[in-house]
Amino acid sequence: MLGLKKISFFFKDFIFYGVITGFNKLSVLLTFPFLARYFSVEDFGKLDFLINLISLTIVIIVFGQDSAIGRYIQEQKKLEGKKIIISNSLFIHLISLILIISILLLYKSFFLPYFYNDDFFNIILLQIPILLFISFSENIFKWTFSKIKFLIISLSNFLIIIFSSLFVIILKKDIFSFFIFSIMGQIILSIICLFLLINLIKINFNQTFITSLLVYGMPFGIVCIISVLVPILERIFVQSYVGDYELGLYSVAVKISLCLAIFAQAFQTAWGPFSLKNFNIINSDKIFNFILFVFSTILSLLVIIITFFSKEIILILASNKYSECYLLIFPICFGYSIQFIGWILEIGIHISKKTYLIFFGYVAYLSSSLISLIILCNFFGIIGVAISVPIGFLVKTMVDLKIASSCWKKIWKLKRIIFLKTYTFFLCTILLTITNNNILISNWVVIFLLLIHFIYFWIFLDRDEMNAIKSVKLIKRIRNKFS
Repeated sequence: MLGLKKISFFFKDFIFYGVITGFNKLSVLLTFPFLARYFSVEDFGKLDFLINLISLTIVIIVFGQDSAIGRYIQEQKKLEGKKIIISNSLFIHLISLILIISILLLYKSFFLPYFYNDDFFNIILLQIPILLFISFSENIFKWTFSKIKFLIISLSNFLIIIFSSLFVIILKKDIFSFFIFSIMGQIILSIICLFLLINLIKINFNQTFITSLLVYGMPFGIVCIISVLVPILERIFVQSYVGDYELGLYSVAVKISLCLAIFAQAFQTAWGPFSLKNFNIINSDKIFNFILFVFSTILSLLVIIITFFSKEIILILASNKYSECYLLIFPICFGYSIQFIGWILEIGIHISKKTYLIFFGYVAYLSSSLISLIILCNFFGIIGVAISVPIGFLVKTMVDLKIASSCWKKIWKLKRIIFLKTYTFFLCTILLTITNNNILISNWVVIFLLLIHFIYFWIFLDRDEMNAIKSVKLIKRIRNKFS
């Protein structure tokens, strides 16, 4: 039998962290329609590019310490040990921050063109330490299961983005003002973080802990940089091969794909601590496979819905000036869905603590993305850039799966996942072709297709998985009501 109590705990954490983590992504979805309408297509693309540059800089500074602290804090049974781990990780963050800021200042003439001008460069440089501390605090509260503190930080981040966007639009300001408004709110939030975090810090520099954190986090640092660098390369290719207008279109297509990422990243927030805590229990392989299949089914359903309603979503969230980007949404969404499934399949690497093995998957991802970008962008322009997304993630997932299976164990039931993704790909391609030719589809046809999706899900469940679903209280109540 499946561990129903363990599954129940996972989905409770998933719902909580899902809602909270969703705040940050939801803030982007709530504000980007207004920003996309307010700014020109070119300016919106510029704003999106700068935000991605900030993310890349933060990732370089953190350099995998968010994952390292998550792994080692679970091994500390006493609060005192957790405090020492947190303090040493904070020390590593500070040293890394000083190093990166110094490099940016020393080589300002080289980096400046990517930031457009001096004003953007200076305000972003000021913003980076504040964002780093907020990110560090939120990560600590996640791994220590401090749900109230995690809620406060996530909700505050949500409100900062909302109000910054509203102030820009209401006061009719420019992109630079957006960063000014943001940094004002982030300064206040960083002070709140300091008060919430202060009791978890104990100054005790432990060379063993520092070395362990650095060694564990280093591979994650490299792969995180690659994971943020590739989307920036995609935008650089769009801007260089096509133009600033198309960069704005691509940015909107990626933002709409965040509809998918809200669910997936919420899941990952719960999956990380759960999988590392329960991998060695009885029936863990069955529990993991059940979670994988449920997650993949919902993910594929969201891809189908977003693809079918892509034109309507663009019209609602952006405006008709971005209508040309609807063809980009499916390949980007489908690529992200492969990436999100890969998060589960690579868990064996994390469990084995051989984190350096993740490097190979990301090298394959970077290489395949670059090759496909160069070839496809030449022939198909902006659509070629979008098609490169699933190619890169598919190669990465296959490499990670092979390595994870060899360094831990083979537990995954992949036939039903492969069938599900193949079915989703062909169905979405057909829907996109029909939409492109302006052929109207009855709502009943869409309902029928979604019904097939759920039938497929039920057919591929094994007996234990069916019993797990039937044991859910809501289903029991419905069954009792109609019996």
